Amino acid sequence: MAIIKFINNKVDLRKTLDYICKEEKTDKKLISGKDCIPENAYEEMMTVKQMYKKLKGREKIHFIQSFSPEDKLTYKQAHEIGLKMAEYFKGFQVVVATHIDRKHIHNHLVLNTVNFKTGYKFHQSKYDLQKIKDYSNQICKEYGLSIIDHKSKVADIKINEYQARIKGISWKQILAEDIDKVMEKANNKYDFFRGMNYLGYKVNWSNEKLSIIYTTPNGYKCSDRKLHQEKYLRENMEQYFKEKSKKIIQGVNKEKHEYKSIHSNLTDIIEMLSRNKQAEDTTTLTGLNESAKRELAIEMHYSTEELDEMEF
Repeated sequence: MAIIKFINNKVDLRKTLDYICKEEKTDKKLISGKDCIPENAYEEMMTVKQMYKKLKGREKIHFIQSFSPEDKLTYKQAHEIGLKMAEYFKGFQVVVATHIDRKHIHNHLVLNTVNFKTGYKFHQSKYDLQKIKDYSNQICKEYGLSIIDHKSKVADIKINEYQARIKGISWKQILAEDIDKVMEKANNKYDFFRGMNYLGYKVNWSNEKLSIIYTTPNGYKCSDRKLHQEKYLRENMEQYFKEKSKKIIQGVNKEKHEYKSIHSNLTDIIEMLSRNKQAEDTTTLTGLNESAKRELAIEMHYSTEELDEMEF
């Protein structure tokens, strides 16, 4: 998965090129130029500006192409993707630098704002940015990487949050990581509430709201859409726990021969889960917030009629 971000700042062209090519951030083999030589990129780009008398205004366009740590990607492959991405910008000089100083690999692409073929300056609308993202997805598919669907229901990552993630200080990233940890251990929605409450979070997962709202121990609020991955959306979380609960119920019924009928009410199911080695005690509401208590009745995501229809 590659995320394309447009960096909108007032840092000049020379400083930006110096930054992306720093030795502590990359390697010489991972710095390349399209229609320019990286070592002379500033001079070559300024020559184009002078030739067309376009010395005023924005000097550069700066994109970051960031890859997920979950994708098995080498530095060399990431750089190849960056170079292919640079080919999208026809007639513009581009310097591509692959940074390797963070857990996630990412490419920096810095473009001259003046096209050396036409003399026109680079212009970008929301539609143009989407086309750039689509092209990045196309390249990622070629390399077998995961992609982000531009029709995704989740919100895009803003630049300030992206920078916070790079520095390791994003509270939303910490929230997402805690959700992952709790989801892995939780067997159902009730367990999820308990685990999040234990870590100091409040979870508003009510029938009245379309989204799950989290409140962090520090008081920050965040909806599931703002976590930037569709797996955190309410409908996907519910499906995840529904499938997990179903597997546990099936496992319990297989091991416990004395359960000859599946015509059990919700209390019976919770008792069965409590006897499973993987299930924690689900008989107390101590420490739960009000939203967790309200959701206990539907924690299994099944009505008794649905349980009656199951085949184990």
